[in-house]
Amino acid sequence: MDDTLYILGGKLTYEFIRLNIVGALPSLTTLYGIISDTNLKIIEGQFRFDELKHHSDLLNTKFGFVSEDCTGVVQKITYNERTNSFVGFSAPLTNGIPYVNHFQTDSFEQLKTWFSTVNKASLLNVHMFQPIPSNHLKSSSPFVLAAYGVNNQCTSIDILKRWSYIYDECCKKQIRVIGFSTGIIMYDYYRFSHYTI
Repeated sequence: MDDTLYILGGKLTYEFIRLNIVGALPSLTTLYGIISDTNLKIIEGQFRFDELKHHSDLLNTKFGFVSEDCTGVVQKITYNERTNSFVGFSAPLTNGIPYVNHFQTDSFEQLKTWFSTVNKASLLNVHMFQPIPSNHLKSSSPFVLAAYGVNNQCTSIDILKRWSYIYDECCKKQIRVIGFSTGIIMYDYYRFSHYTI
């Protein structure tokens, strides 16, 4: 629950509640240790199907819905020392799937080239899996499947291919995707209606 409050509410909300309900929540230093020990770090563009399998096994459920949505972000580039890559550029897509660690380099010249030729991501695309709770659970927590930076150049075919990929990979893990949802506008919905998977 501690990490969920921090993730959903942010640092200030977490600190406010922690300071006003003494002893209810661990300090931020302890929380950061818990998060790093439980491998909750997400690598940009990497779909976490193995972790999803573990999550669904813990909940004793094999069914769920996948959602995909974008939100606007402040355009900035940061360095991820764990993956030795730069995060914040618009991830290139192949069949709707982003390249993982595409912006990985030790060359300053390459970095300069990226800054002058590659768009910074203006949107964060997030994929969530919402398990359907089994009989003994009243509710189940959603799972972050993937997150990565994009611009608005994605096509409806990219989205359909990505959904097909997610469906196939979940089937390989004995997880059944019941449906997909997205925060699309009506114009895109009209374009979607002409295609089937």
